[in-house]
Amino acid sequence: MRGWARLGLIVGLLGSSLAAPGAVDAQALGPVYLVEAGDTLWGIAVKFGLEVNELAAANDMSVNDALSVGRELAIPGFDGISGVLATRPIAFGETLRSISLRHGLDPATLARLNRVVNPERLFTGQDIIYPQGQGDGLLLTEAAPILAARDETDIERSMGTGLSTWTLRAINDRGTRMWTVPGEPIIVPLAGRPTTGLPAALQDMRVDPLPARQGRAAEVEVSLMPPEVVEGMLGPWVLNFEPTEGGRWVALQGIHAMAEPGMIDLTLRVSPGGGGEVFSFSQPVYLASGDYGFDPVLNVPDETIDPATTQPENERVAAVVAPVTPERLWDGPFVFPAGYTESFPSRFGARRNYNGLGYNYYHTGLDFYGGTGTVITAPARGRVVFADALTVRGKTIIVDHGWGVYSAFLHQSEILVAPGDIVEQGQTIGLVGATGRVTGPHLHWEVWVGGVPVDPQRWVERAYP
Repeated sequence: MRGWARLGLIVGLLGSSLAAPGAVDAQALGPVYLVEAGDTLWGIAVKFGLEVNELAAANDMSVNDALSVGRELAIPGFDGISGVLATRPIAFGETLRSISLRHGLDPATLARLNRVVNPERLFTGQDIIYPQGQGDGLLLTEAAPILAARDETDIERSMGTGLSTWTLRAINDRGTRMWTVPGEPIIVPLAGRPTTGLPAALQDMRVDPLPARQGRAAEVEVSLMPPEVVEGMLGPWVLNFEPTEGGRWVALQGIHAMAEPGMIDLTLRVSPGGGGEVFSFSQPVYLASGDYGFDPVLNVPDETIDPATTQPENERVAAVVAPVTPERLWDGPFVFPAGYTESFPSRFGARRNYNGLGYNYYHTGLDFYGGTGTVITAPARGRVVFADALTVRGKTIIVDHGWGVYSAFLHQSEILVAPGDIVEQGQTIGLVGATGRVTGPHLHWEVWVGGVPVDPQRWVERAYP
């Protein structure tokens, strides 16, 4: 036996000497990650669900060692997976099954690599990890869904697609189930179209920003093949889509500044323009905190925080900003409605405590310095829909810019426009004052989108849509 062992050692050494210089057994080493600019060992460890000491040990380095861009790091704990690992955000409509098809991976492999516990809760914008140019060779890489016909059999579908019935069942993860439900999405090969769970009529879709954030407007844009139409929901809010050029539909919707961070569902429903079968798809979107601060305690007259006063006034304003007019009157970024823009007394979203009763409120707009009589100008073109005095808001103007977007200007000393007036960007509309619930003269400017106040500064910093 000792002689056989010696012979085995000689053969092993000979085999090693015959290997190409520098050759690496990728399967033995597992996957690798190429360091990018800005990466840290700690951040890479978090990305792949590893302890930083574990990642350092696998690469024969210290946790304090510097990383150079382009360095290959072995990623331990993924036996059976090889290749260079990359990440990309999940697009709306993609599922674990469609992603596995797109990259030629078995879904179980993809789930293990990404530590997916619940495949149904992959969210739009979430980073998915996959091996570049590496797959199991089991599934197809270009596919798109069709809707199962009421009377079509698997054999008829097989004849129409050129695939065996068993292959179609494997692609669609149906196991031994021999039937399909009418209207069920069936993934089949379609050259030139990436795999998603969406119908072919929905050509493209994006959400901005991702993740969604408290106190900001979410812009949802879809591209449809005519004559399809689209409607949808973002969490509890109805998306009001407006058609634009080239088959594009855009919806703008504000996210409440005190909405609970976490997952909210984005649901789209696509239907033929003349009526017919509706395709519906829902996927989570992550809602992140707006990271708002706290204002000092404010002392105001008790009647201005009494629900008997505030509730009817809030309902009156909500009714004014509820209509979604189809004509978009503004173009490009908004401009500040007052001249003092180097600093602000209070910013949007700041949590507020009135009369020491607790931080149960938030600031619904952006405040500007300015004494009584300072000029107020329109931030964008629009139509005046409200001009009156209110108990809490004081003398108030509300301007409709179209598509569910409104501006409001509070606490004025004088109103210089009337309902029905069309105002242009930069036009004088009123004067700063100290009417309503205030501690001194200032302008309070609000922007409402889809019935929800959002941060006005964002509308100055960029153009919507």
